[in-house]
Amino acid sequence: MKLKINGEIKSINNSDKDFFLEDLIKYLGYQPQLVVVELNGAIINSHKWINTKIKDGDCLEVVTIVGGGSYSELN
Repeated sequence: MKLKINGEIKSINNSDKDFFLEDLIKYLGYQPQLVVVELNGAIINSHKWINTKIKDGDCLEVVTIVGGGSYSELN
C-alpha cells in the first residue's frame, strides 16, 4: 500500500489483510509513547490506534515529542 507519511510517499508491504495504526507506528520504528499522530487531518488518540485501520492512500503526520528547554539560575 502507498501512504503519505510526513509529506513523503512511502510503500508499505503488508501481508496482513487489516493493518492498524499501532502496527504502522511500530513498523516505522517510532516509540509509541513519544509520538502524536494525525491521520487524514485528524489527531488520533493513542488509545484508538489499535482499532484504527490504515488504508491505501492515507495521509499521516507523525510528530515526535522531544524534551528539552533551558535552564537559568536566578541570582
